[in-house]
Amino acid sequence: MFGLENKKQEQELNKQIAESQQLYQRVFNNPDGKAVLEDLKKRCFVKRTTYPGTDELGQWGINEGRRSIYNYIIDLLEKDLTEILESLTKE
Repeated sequence: MFGLENKKQEQELNKQIAESQQLYQRVFNNPDGKAVLEDLKKRCFVKRTTYPGTDELGQWGINEGRRSIYNYIIDLLEKDLTEILESLTKE
């Protein structure tokens, strides 16, 4: 399942993701955490293009990196374990 070599690896990955989800939920599911997420949303190109409008491909990569971190946090907060595992095997 999910491209893992054996059941033990799958169980360990499930455990790690579940622990990460619990940690992120404790950190972000309170007023201060939600305020931090709103700030990150503004800084991480969530609602706008990451393309800088010039030939600066390096900046584009940096912008995409910011966006991917925000998406990672939101995925841990909103997706269930199966969805996260499936997205990891597509990368």
